Amino acid sequence: MKERFYGLLLAMIIMICCFFPGNNAEAAADPVMIPVRAATQALGGSTLWVNGEKMLKVTLGGRKWKMVLGSSLTTLNEKDFALDRPAAMNEEGRVCIPLESFNKALGVNMELHSGQWVPAQEDTIGRGMYWMRLLQQGDFELARGMMNASLAGIFTDDALENYRASLEDTYGSWTLLRAESTEDSVHKNANLTFQTPRGKSFRMELRFDMGSRLDDLALLRNAPDTYTPPAYDRPGQYTEQQITVGTKSLPLPGTLTVPVHSAGKVPAVVLVHGSGPNDQDESTGGGKMFRDIAVGLANEGIAVLRYSKRTYEYPNRSLTPDFTVQEETIDDSLSAITLLQKDERIDPGRIYVLGHSQGGMLVPKILEEESGEAVAGGMLLSAPSGSLEDLMLGQYKAILKRAVDNHESAAELERKQEKVEMWQTAVDLLHDDEYSTERLPALFPLPSPYWWYDIRGYSGPLIARSQHVPLLILQGENDVQVPPSSLKVWKQALDSRKDVTYKSYPGLNHMYALYGEPSTGDEYRLAANVPEAVIRDMADWIHLAAK
Repeated sequence: MKERFYGLLLAMIIMICCFFPGNNAEAAADPVMIPVRAATQALGGSTLWVNGEKMLKVTLGGRKWKMVLGSSLTTLNEKDFALDRPAAMNEEGRVCIPLESFNKALGVNMELHSGQWVPAQEDTIGRGMYWMRLLQQGDFELARGMMNASLAGIFTDDALENYRASLEDTYGSWTLLRAESTEDSVHKNANLTFQTPRGKSFRMELRFDMGSRLDDLALLRNAPDTYTPPAYDRPGQYTEQQITVGTKSLPLPGTLTVPVHSAGKVPAVVLVHGSGPNDQDESTGGGKMFRDIAVGLANEGIAVLRYSKRTYEYPNRSLTPDFTVQEETIDDSLSAITLLQKDERIDPGRIYVLGHSQGGMLVPKILEEESGEAVAGGMLLSAPSGSLEDLMLGQYKAILKRAVDNHESAAELERKQEKVEMWQTAVDLLHDDEYSTERLPALFPLPSPYWWYDIRGYSGPLIARSQHVPLLILQGENDVQVPPSSLKVWKQALDSRKDVTYKSYPGLNHMYALYGEPSTGDEYRLAANVPEAVIRDMADWIHLAAK
């Protein structure tokens, strides 16, 4: 009888333990607590202790968070946010809260590593903020430790010190304003915007490889993105596929836009960027010229491959001492052509190359390098017809003249005069036969002197004169960067060829946007699109070639 009683008593105790989880050992385990101030500051945020109210105020980017000691109810951006456990003071006098609550509130994933609270490997935004804080504090050893071997080989401690000094000289100190992340076929990107006491802001993009190691970093213009898709953008007409072009050591993210309603294999176009670092859309604030062309040609049954330029994706790793346009542009365009040849959806006999500005100037060189005759035709949009150095000097002289005509301040006129003088010095040195890629001048005023001496005297029309690949050469008549007179030079140089088509467009500026005033380049920030008529001219030329 006693055995039965004790058996029933034991069963009741087990049932009570099951119904009251507070008595369960696993449920009673304390949550991991994280010190708020140390973890926030590691991410570049700030904290403020209000002693009279026992309140801790946390600021990280756009997040404003208030918590009171002993309470589980906090305020996050003026809204209630409940902690999994009340905020408490640890033995060291630090306010601590549950780790899970901290991560959820601030959109990060912190973890304890070697006694330090750091972002987890998969936390791209957190790792970006953490790295910028290391840079700001001068902790270069830890900053380099987050890099892969390729980037760490470039950024010694001294190089990181110089990088930080350059940012501080330009902007002063910096505080996180906004943090976002993106991911493509090559990188996981932390996009961070910082505010400075001088009223300026700047944007950093930290590019992590798929192993979460920092692969490169870029200081980008913090211009507002005012772009709106064109009326002819019909998403139902195409699919977009993330692809990778370029070399094994410097792969580039790109997008292949393929029309969905075409029967059989379709023609395709590779887009080649203009001068300077450019993303795959060739974004300019208010315009995305390459994106417009891609979605526009999709309506015409034509696929388009666009990709980030090497100097955009790898602003530090790509710039070797002997860097030339071969590495900057040509090699990657050839890689893109090869990729299209292997795609079963693409007609290998109808692959075209479209180059804009400097990219257009280099189309004849790309055709020359492509020995397999894989390119059916080339399209040159606003392609310089003469040397690039003379064109750039002319641009800066025109900028100075406009400044004089507009009665700009003496300080601004002096600054622009100095630019002209710098370019004049560079051009004079480039025109001096005493110097070459083998013998560079000791004091060349522009970055990458090897690049400039390799391309000096380059003539696209001279190369194209003896080629036999059909060309379409277009020019905007309101182009402040490449004058309409360039089109005349192309016509004169290629006057013996019967397979070249020319067309110019009134009112179109360098980015192929319609602008009613004389272009200065300032209008690039305004929302604008490539006119559909221009895209139809390209499509008609491609389709006509197939007949």
